[in-house]
Amino acid sequence: MEDAETNCRAVLAKLYLYLDGEIAGEGCAVIESHLRACVSCLRRCSFERDFIKIVHDRCSEGRAPEYLLERIRHALDEMS
Repeated sequence: MEDAETNCRAVLAKLYLYLDGEIAGEGCAVIESHLRACVSCLRRCSFERDFIKIVHDRCSEGRAPEYLLERIRHALDEMS
C-alpha cells in the first residue's frame, strides 16, 4: 500500500492535466477521491484552479498591442 505522501505526489503531478480536463474516467475518479480525503491537496487544487481562472480572465481582455504582435511576428520570422 502506498503512503499518503506518495499519493499526494502522484495527484499533484497530474493536477494540471486534471484541471485542464485532460484526465477522464478512472484517473479522474482517483484524483477526485483523493481530493475529497486530503485537505492539503484540495487546497492546492483550489488555489491552482483560481490562479488559472485569474490568468485566463486577465489574458483574454482585449487584443495584444500592435507593437507586441509585430515583435512576435519578427521573432517567429527569425526562427524560420
